[in-house]
Amino acid sequence: MRSEHGDKWAAVEDELRFMLSEPLEPLVTTEDRPLFIEVAQEWDIPQGDRFALGEWGLPQLPLFTPRPQAGPDPVLVPNVAGEHERRLVKDGQQLYDLGFWGPSEDSFVVGVVPGDGRVLCLLPAPITVDDIPEVLRPYHAGLHKPAVSFLSSSVAQYVETAWRWSAAIQILRKVEGPAYTASEADHVRHYDRLYACVELVVDAARRLDHAAAAEDPQSVWIELIRENSI
Repeated sequence: MRSEHGDKWAAVEDELRFMLSEPLEPLVTTEDRPLFIEVAQEWDIPQGDRFALGEWGLPQLPLFTPRPQAGPDPVLVPNVAGEHERRLVKDGQQLYDLGFWGPSEDSFVVGVVPGDGRVLCLLPAPITVDDIPEVLRPYHAGLHKPAVSFLSSSVAQYVETAWRWSAAIQILRKVEGPAYTASEADHVRHYDRLYACVELVVDAARRLDHAAAAEDPQSVWIELIRENSI
C-alpha cells in the first residue's frame, strides 16, 4: 500500500510525464515574458527558429534572464580561446544575444549563431582548476570549462526545452520536503523520488535534441537542469 507521500510523488510523476508529452502552447505563460517578436524576424536564422522565438519567447528560469537584443545585427563576440571553441564558432564570428545565466550579466551569456541557429553558452574566458579556491582543487583535477560550449542545436529546441523545464519546476514544487525532524530514511526516499523526477526532464531534453546528452562534454543543458531544478 502506498504511503500518502508516495501517492503524492506518483501523482507528480504522472503530471510530469503528461506535461512533457503534451503540445507546447498550454505551457507558455505570458506574465513578464520578454517579447522577441520584432527582433526574431530580423535575425538571420531558420524560419522555424524565428517562429518559435517570436511566438513563444522565453521564460524566466532559475538564474536565467532572457533579454531581447536591440537591433538586427549580432553583437556578441565569443572568446575563441582554443581548439574546443573553434569546433563551435569561427574566429571573429559574432552571435545574437538571448540572455544570460547567473546572477549578473558577467555570468555566462546565451548566444545564437547566425545562419544555422545553433545556441551556444559563452563565458568571458575558460575556467580551469586554477580559478577555483585552492581547498577545492584536489576534488576537481583536470577541470576545464571552455569559453564556448554547446547548448541546443536550434533556437526552436532551446525555446521548447526552456518552457518544458519551467513547467516541470512548478510541478516539482508541489511536493514539500520532509520535516526537519523526519528520519534519515524519509529524507533519502524524498530526494530519491525528486532526483528521479528531474531525470524525466533530462530525458525529455535528450529527446528534443539528441546532441544534448549527459555524456557529451560540450553540452551544458543537462548540467543546468540537474543543478537548478531542486
